[in-house]
Amino acid sequence: MLYGLLLVGGKSQRMGTDKSQLIYQNDTPEWRRLKALLTELCDEVYLCHPEGQQFPDSKAIIDPGDGPLKAIHAAQRAHPEAAWLTLACDMPLLDLKSLRHLVESRDATKPGTCYLSPIDQLPEPLCAIYEPASSAVIARGIQENQLCPRSHLKDAHHVTPLSPHVLINANSPADKIEVQAILEGTQTEKKLTLQYFAQLKELTKKTEEDLTTHYATASGLYEQIKAKYKFPYKQKDLMLAINDEYVPWEQLLKEGDNVVFIPPVAGG
Repeated sequence: MLYGLLLVGGKSQRMGTDKSQLIYQNDTPEWRRLKALLTELCDEVYLCHPEGQQFPDSKAIIDPGDGPLKAIHAAQRAHPEAAWLTLACDMPLLDLKSLRHLVESRDATKPGTCYLSPIDQLPEPLCAIYEPASSAVIARGIQENQLCPRSHLKDAHHVTPLSPHVLINANSPADKIEVQAILEGTQTEKKLTLQYFAQLKELTKKTEEDLTTHYATASGLYEQIKAKYKFPYKQKDLMLAINDEYVPWEQLLKEGDNVVFIPPVAGG
């Protein structure tokens, strides 16, 4: 028995608007589009959201809050006999072919089945199947305040995604621009110059490099080099300058830009 769980209860703070209601394709809000994908593959489909929130013609699992792991466990407690194909509502490039591939690759003898992120080769916990046997481990993790769902998929069956784009999360306005560029086929390669200072200079072992990227925004570019060099900083920790001017992360890149990611400077 395979049930679908669509997580729509996030606060969408970085995006600034409800991610589940965003429209990328076919004039359809993402919650409806992703629910339709789950309906193709699952015996039942539930939306997990806070009490009082309404989604028409949808069955609900009430989100207890405090992150996706507790939401997943709420579904497991409600229907302990079911495996749960769980999705976040911020994967606008996920398609039926990729979701079906995950289901067809399912290994029910493992705690779960999930894709590996093409960015860091770690389990993607919010496009994953959680088997009933995982419930006890997840419950123990919640008791011990180990709330990262990724950590509970180390022993899962890991699957390589069919496309590097299908697991892209759209959490910010810059991410939305990147997704739209992919959907519209407007991505172009650009040669840029990057300069590194402080700890970034130490990690890259260089002060400057020329780099080619297909990303549309400075945000996408940073995630590219963050994965390459294992930078420890999130975007919110850095300042960003392009061509000697401070700019926002959704700044569009163009050929020949000089880009500087400025890490925090330790004081004392």
